[in-house]
Amino acid sequence: MAKHVKIYSTPTCPQCQAAKRYFKSKGVEYQELDVASDARARVEMMGIAQTRSVPVIVVDGQVFVGFDRAGIEKSLFGQS
Repeated sequence: MAKHVKIYSTPTCPQCQAAKRYFKSKGVEYQELDVASDARARVEMMGIAQTRSVPVIVVDGQVFVGFDRAGIEKSLFGQS
């Protein structure tokens, strides 16, 4: 069963770019929300993670602040 992945990011964030490259390399579909230009997404992100830091990545409701590759991989594939 496919996981629902959402990434809150900004265009200039290196960790955001790394996370998106990672998802693409693993064939993981994700929804991207640009919090620099989308105020509604920014408010939603702050409500979920209580931070302005990006990326905020949500995998089936599990929240990661920053690109925690090992944690995300475990959540996606059950591996570390």
